[in-house]
Amino acid sequence: QLERLGNATVEFQLQNVRTRSLRNAESVVENYRLATVHAGSVVDSKDTYPFPTRGVGLQLSYEFAIDALGSQVAYNALHFVYEGYTTWGERHTFHPRFTMGFADRTMPFSQQFRLGGEDSFFGLREDDRRGRQLMLLNLEYRYFLPIRLLFDTYLRVRYDLGAISAVPEEIKFSTFRHGVGAELALNTPLGAASFGVGRSFTLGKDLPNNPLQYG
Repeated sequence: QLERLGNATVEFQLQNVRTRSLRNAESVVENYRLATVHAGSVVDSKDTYPFPTRGVGLQLSYEFAIDALGSQVAYNALHFVYEGYTTWGERHTFHPRFTMGFADRTMPFSQQFRLGGEDSFFGLREDDRRGRQLMLLNLEYRYFLPIRLLFDTYLRVRYDLGAISAVPEEIKFSTFRHGVGAELALNTPLGAASFGVGRSFTLGKDLPNNPLQYG
């Protein structure tokens, strides 16, 4: 626990990795030994969990795998997440979050960044997309309802904007996907329970009569 770096960790992992495709897609079939070193730092000043009202969160990590450690694949990856919470009048909370991930072309499919799911991107299934380059912006507004459904109850609405790709050249504004959604969340003794609905869409010029293409 370092004063300026927060909770700093260094990890070494040695594992056998095997992936197989349920639809006979040869491009995702892998079987190899992976040895990685992961160095990271977490700074967290949020005042409470799971519904913070103030504070920031910062996660920064660097991961690499090399032959000298016994790995059969080699790659480098950098991951960065920043989020903040600001509350007005005890009931209105604004929560932006920014996520970036960059890795080289040798990063295997099983280790790639993931996009999709209720906490990641509305309108995409859990881990719906994978890639070596990731950019994601989440803008959330949360309202602490004056009524309680057995527990403290919150209404959350969020706008998501992001892109994920296998190569850096594909990260451009025309490839960004949009997501919108809303959730009703309860602060139960067992943790947060949420019920949400969302939709994703892209803005395209290839179909002039239908610029919105829904996911």
